[in-house]
Amino acid sequence: MAKVTSRLPVRSLLALAIAASVQAAETGTPIAGDAGAALSSAPTDAGLRAELQGRWAEAAAIYRRMLAARPDQPAIWERLSDIYATRLSSPSDALDALRQAVRHAPSDARLQHKLSQAAAVAGQPAAAMEAIERAVQLDPDNLEYLRARATLAAWSGNHAVALESLVRVLAVTPEDAEARLNAARLAALAAQPDAAAGHYRRYLAQRPEDREALLDYMAFEAGRGNADAVRALDRVHRQRFGASKEYWLRLAELFEEAHDVRASLAALDEAARMAPDDHALWFRLAQGYSAEERVEPAWAAIEHALARAPDNLDYLRLRAGIATWRGDYPAAIQTHDRILALVPGDPSSLLGKARVSYWSGQLRVAERLYDEYLAAQPDVAVAWLERATVQAEQGDSARAMDMLEAYRERFGDSEAYRRHKARVLAWAARPQAAFDVLATFDPLPSDDHELIYTRTVALHYARRPREALESLQALEALRPDAPEVESLGRFIRAPLRSHLAFGLSQSSGSDDVTTRQARLRVELAVSPETRLRAGAERQRVEADVGSGFERPDGGTALSYSRAWLGLGHRFSSRVATELLAGRSRFEGDSRATYLFGMDLDPGDGLSFRVSRQQDLFAASPRAVDLGIERRANAVAVNWAPDLRHTLVGRLGYDTFSDGNDRWELELSPRRAMVRDERLNLDIGLSGRWFGYLRDPGNGYYAPSHYQRYAVTATGYWKIDDDNGVSLSASVGPYKDDRMDGFRAGGDIAVAGYFGITRDFRLDVRLAKSHYGGGAAGGYRSRSFDINLTYRF
Repeated sequence: MAKVTSRLPVRSLLALAIAASVQAAETGTPIAGDAGAALSSAPTDAGLRAELQGRWAEAAAIYRRMLAARPDQPAIWERLSDIYATRLSSPSDALDALRQAVRHAPSDARLQHKLSQAAAVAGQPAAAMEAIERAVQLDPDNLEYLRARATLAAWSGNHAVALESLVRVLAVTPEDAEARLNAARLAALAAQPDAAAGHYRRYLAQRPEDREALLDYMAFEAGRGNADAVRALDRVHRQRFGASKEYWLRLAELFEEAHDVRASLAALDEAARMAPDDHALWFRLAQGYSAEERVEPAWAAIEHALARAPDNLDYLRLRAGIATWRGDYPAAIQTHDRILALVPGDPSSLLGKARVSYWSGQLRVAERLYDEYLAAQPDVAVAWLERATVQAEQGDSARAMDMLEAYRERFGDSEAYRRHKARVLAWAARPQAAFDVLATFDPLPSDDHELIYTRTVALHYARRPREALESLQALEALRPDAPEVESLGRFIRAPLRSHLAFGLSQSSGSDDVTTRQARLRVELAVSPETRLRAGAERQRVEADVGSGFERPDGGTALSYSRAWLGLGHRFSSRVATELLAGRSRFEGDSRATYLFGMDLDPGDGLSFRVSRQQDLFAASPRAVDLGIERRANAVAVNWAPDLRHTLVGRLGYDTFSDGNDRWELELSPRRAMVRDERLNLDIGLSGRWFGYLRDPGNGYYAPSHYQRYAVTATGYWKIDDDNGVSLSASVGPYKDDRMDGFRAGGDIAVAGYFGITRDFRLDVRLAKSHYGGGAAGGYRSRSFDINLTYRF
């Protein structure tokens, strides 16, 4: 039913009717007819003298004695009622007297009408309606009675009867503007909106200058959701009456009621423009635009408000929210700082600044702010979860999990806890554990971007590329413009794209052997699981005269090249294989080369690679010229028993075409020591042991036993998501069977990675070692490598 904001319609009409009755009584004149008719049974001279002298109680007593002797005098009963109503202020006695008058003159429509008025004054709406209905029955065409019936029916809440009465009045007097307006209001109350609109229009055609009625009509149309009608009436209003700030504010309310928020904000904007110094109004406008997700108008409005009230905390809080929303993180942080300057330690701004710092990638700042907030507000559960997320984003999954467990102990299990736990486990390359947590949400809601994001990451680390891409597409459909989704898309797709890579490298050592290489490789993605691979490289190996690594004929350099073609295929999340085959050539000699590899991933944190490879052993010009081939067999393992510790191991056994054999064992345990916004640092130990069956003197280093032990440090400095620099170093003793004892050694390597997930990626590496153990045996070596990759 339409809402009506009538300023009159019911009680005011009733008041007018009662006032007319009172006026008639005060002048001694009945409400209808003439005095003679009213006093057809004239009062005694004594009663009239008492009235004329203002002795109203005495007059009433005289009339009651008369009526006690002869009650069938309706005029005297009426006169007595008037005295009680207007002079003695006794509405109940007045009503009783009129009831007696009607009892003795039941067909007198005028008395029935007057009885309805008395009942109304006495607060008896049912009795008033009964009397006016009788009056209308007796005199159905009496417009005064119909108007009174409309008034009393409206007062009683019977809007349909009230409206029917006024319709009958208007049928006789269609020019009655007051009846028309009240009919419009009553039709609205009676849930007859079309009738109400018709009456409003006809009234305004009669009284176009009635601004209040026009506003009433606008309110009626707004109440029934007719924004188009409000717009049309707004144009009429502004043409006739102009517009003011107050009008625009009223119009904003009407459009809001009509569910046209955009029009409401436009009206509010007009009001604000008419009051540029009303900062509260501009703040209200900013709130409205914010609610409608219209970020730029919201920002302009809150800036206007703050220019006039720069220290208003409510305004500052809204500005911080809008700045965050529009991605202006520096402005959001600056606003939170202003709030904290006004209210040191303000919890909401501490939390807000922590969140913005996290979103803007200032993870260490966010970590400090969350800690400060939680120290003061330890019972805010969501802040614990967000703090754990910051830790996870810095790569410190172990500490993030510790924080999540602390949350669970403090607040218990919850959906939010499981959401965060699944995400941390997914990014920690613990996909099966993440899937176990995600299973508690089964079935996964198709519109829950947070859970779909986590599932996508888990599928990637579970080595299920096709499903990961499908999940990524679902995520992109939900949040196509989200920065984190765009970043994840590049992270997922980069290793699955076809690519072309070109590289150059050089290494040299104290054994006076230098190797230079140029290579070209291409990989075509047939499907997410299958790759076609091809490559070619050219290598030149040089040795100084007298080094012992020259060619048998005394030459100091030799070049060889090789090319290969192969296929890689992932059969399941646990098994993938690679097979490459080709030829290597040097000075007219051609040899077959091949590589077979199998990757096994039995579960979270554990992976193996088994491989066999055959190729020329290009340790020196002598080894190449002699055509020494190596068949290398290896098993590599990577085991991370928890989120802090990793063990890398390798076991190898090689055979050579000159009848020699080689065994090798490497073990490298390490622990994650630092994980923050910029730096990852692992500290560990390493041991390496290998030995040859014999030393045939064929141009390669072949000790019967080599051993090396070291303390290792590996760090990665993150410039951003796509660029970073790594530094690895180790120091420790080493020895082979030709040494009398251990010697101190060490190595260092610096690498830069640029465009990690972009179309073009550049990798550069520099290394220096003082360990020996290389193919040619130089204890001091240097190397340089550069690789450029183009993804397509």
